[in-house]
Amino acid sequence: MSAVIQDRAGSITRTNAGEVDFKLFMYKDRKKKTTKEGDADLSSFVRGFDVYESISNTCMELRLILEDSAGVLQTLTGTEEFSLQLKTSIIDRTYFFRSYQIDARVRTNQTNEVFLIECVSDEYTRNEVLNVFGNSETIFNNKTEASEVIKTLMGRKYLNSGKKLYLEKTLNKQSFISPNWRPFDVIPWVLLRTIRKSQKGGSLQNGFVFFENSLGFHAKSYDKMIEDIEKQRENFETSAITGQAKMYQYVHDIKNTESPIDNQFLIDSVVFPDEATTMTNLRHGIYSGYSVGFDPVSITSSKMGLSKDMSSTAYNYSLEDIWPRMAHLNAGKSVNPLVNMDNNVREHMYKPKRIRYCGLPNQSFDPKFQNNPQASYEQLAELQAYRYIRKATLNHINLKITIPGNLDLYPGSGIDIIIPSIAKSGGGVTRSTSIDRKYSGRYLIKTLTHSMTEDILKTDLELMKDSILR
Repeated sequence: MSAVIQDRAGSITRTNAGEVDFKLFMYKDRKKKTTKEGDADLSSFVRGFDVYESISNTCMELRLILEDSAGVLQTLTGTEEFSLQLKTSIIDRTYFFRSYQIDARVRTNQTNEVFLIECVSDEYTRNEVLNVFGNSETIFNNKTEASEVIKTLMGRKYLNSGKKLYLEKTLNKQSFISPNWRPFDVIPWVLLRTIRKSQKGGSLQNGFVFFENSLGFHAKSYDKMIEDIEKQRENFETSAITGQAKMYQYVHDIKNTESPIDNQFLIDSVVFPDEATTMTNLRHGIYSGYSVGFDPVSITSSKMGLSKDMSSTAYNYSLEDIWPRMAHLNAGKSVNPLVNMDNNVREHMYKPKRIRYCGLPNQSFDPKFQNNPQASYEQLAELQAYRYIRKATLNHINLKITIPGNLDLYPGSGIDIIIPSIAKSGGGVTRSTSIDRKYSGRYLIKTLTHSMTEDILKTDLELMKDSILR
């Protein structure tokens, strides 16, 4: 089963921002379970829930908080499937999750229990019992481009997922031996060695992630996600076919107490995490460094300077050089935040001190690669640096916000934020507030949690961007 959009538009009329109607159904052996009275809806037992999605997570997760005073749920085994149906004023959605753990069970009195049920997408459960073994060309029938590999692993032969796949086309073929890896181990390994088909200025780009959101499974580069965010529009509806999401704009402003429904697109709270982490970035080599590729088979003949334990395939990287090769949020209207730093510190930023290592697969065992090794493997050292810098730049500016529940937001897509500056212009009662140019603008949604308590849905977002408005 999959997470599906039941209705394009929301089916309830709200009086307060974030109002939600929901139902919860439980399945065992593919049969819907009912109470002794014949009621299948278990929503009366639900005290709250969290639906969690992230570009850092392979699959979505659900946490249910249940209270049972009738012994209805005592037969739970922690393997049941749950269907959570949500109706809101923006969009309706049905989620399907497989439970895998029951914890924090507390009996508050003689006739009442409260406990948590941890759930995950069913593909994650199936992944635990599947093995992928052998040569990639045999396993995948010579269809070894990354998106083809993922389609096979998500198909009937392996994970048997019926969910939508949104896969970015890539440039190179993959040649490897899978040593009994699980499918969700193979996919990130392949993506680490994958090059974008569409590249800015003809330069190599990579930096892929594989994740699930409410639309389906995605395998995309950070640059592709940014390019898609730049295409999002407020007047375009989310497309389940292309995976392109609608753009929503949220403003941090004073709430309307007389008409609460007008607060749907206002930000409830804002947190600014990890402000000015210059020392950490210097220590981790985010601004500059060396990316070294070594061949484990011929390591004794590798060299870098006088050393015999480092490969001659070394790449001196610099964020200042790599920056123009990347796609950026708020393109044409933004600048690299590092240009505003103290010049004395900037002098230190581009003096490489840290070394990053990656193994170069030896292809001499395969005759067809002896004289013509795959270019992508030869360039792994450079690509490793790009991937590391690409991800790090998106953490230049982070934001955590809480908004009234919106099921039409998705990790990997974008959101537009307007935050007023605390600096005022003008004087007296006529002075106006300008926007904060550092924290306003389009962001990439990194993680998202839909939480419900007392029939009110809220959405917590972790946002990231790489630039500031001019």
